[in-house]
Amino acid sequence: MERPDNLEEALERWRKGGASLDEVRALSRDIGKQQFAPGIPVLIELLDHEDEIVRYNATKALGFGLHHKPATDKMITMLGADADEDVRDVAAGALSTIWQNTREPRTLKALANAALTDPDEDLRNRAFQALLIVNGVSKEEHLDLLTSEKLEVDPTRVKAILAEISK
Repeated sequence: MERPDNLEEALERWRKGGASLDEVRALSRDIGKQQFAPGIPVLIELLDHEDEIVRYNATKALGFGLHHKPATDKMITMLGADADEDVRDVAAGALSTIWQNTREPRTLKALANAALTDPDEDLRNRAFQALLIVNGVSKEEHLDLLTSEKLEVDPTRVKAILAEISK
């Protein structure tokens, strides 16, 4: 089946149930790439899609492309419970982008929990990185965190951040 030429057409195909899985994957990616705000309600629905690539793309679009804070609760749930480690990973990154340097308590708690308990080591390290970014870092430290070859979870630092937000 032909791929739609624009996002409006792709959204309409999806609404009518005529979009193939490949088209839905592309739609969930392209809405964020083009920062197409009218597609936000569709992305919110796609966060629950059965296909992990669709969920990944929708999360990435909402967090990195559109900085859509109202999706936070769903991303926190995905970070803690999605079966796909790549989806959990992109949720951590999206949360760090949306909430960087804000010390937003719900996000800090979710990232700390993932940093300490996720079964995937790489994801624990990514969640720790995201935790530090949300907790607040200088521009230089932010750049260092993003370019670091291998940042490992520091449980003492995670617990200190949790203790600080519990005050």
